[in-house]
Amino acid sequence: MQSFAEALKAYTRNHPLDPGSCDVETVLDQLYQAYCESHESDPPEISNGFKELESFLESLPLNDNNAVFALCCRLCTAYERKAFHDGLHYGAYLMQDLFPKENTHESFHTGIR
Repeated sequence: MQSFAEALKAYTRNHPLDPGSCDVETVLDQLYQAYCESHESDPPEISNGFKELESFLESLPLNDNNAVFALCCRLCTAYERKAFHDGLHYGAYLMQDLFPKENTHESFHTGIR
């Protein structure tokens, strides 16, 4: 593992991040934006779920239909973003646990070992 950590450090030192013309402020936000853009088409489970939601909303007046649909989309997006950030956060702590000599904070313990 130590050789992997050294190779990763050397790579990031020799290949600095180029944020391009992106308007995000952090690497984490840029990574999330790239992740979102990678979803060019939804898997059947999501497509079918939206069709089912639309069938439930058909009975509502158009303004209510749009409001409920927009709320569902905002909630899904917020949940996905939180899950994405949490996954990266736990990954960072995992790396700290794998390379304890390089920890700059106290070790994070989730109870999972």
